[in-house]
Amino acid sequence: MNALSGHLGGPDFMPSAKTPRQLAHAEPMAREAIDLGEAVEPEPWAGWRPCMPDMLPVVGAVPEKPGLWCNFGHGHQGFTLGPTSARLLSELVHGRAQDKVSQALSPGRYL
Repeated sequence: MNALSGHLGGPDFMPSAKTPRQLAHAEPMAREAIDLGEAVEPEPWAGWRPCMPDMLPVVGAVPEKPGLWCNFGHGHQGFTLGPTSARLLSELVHGRAQDKVSQALSPGRYL
């Protein structure tokens, strides 16, 4: 298992194909809810959703690498967890967070 991608297998792994049918269904509903404006990209694309083997993001300082901080591995919950992780990272950078949550998400758990 690749600890950074959570992928079991070799280099032949490819991201999912684009799903124009799903986008065509979702876009009109999204436009009803919010003002999406014009498309930024001429064509839809699929990105990676990296996650860790324990399904928890990596947030915090890298041990023995002063100044190197991490905030990744949210998988499909990046939009939801991003603001909370950013706040935790800010607290850690300023030395204000040393609790069980920050320990559980620490990059040190894989080193």
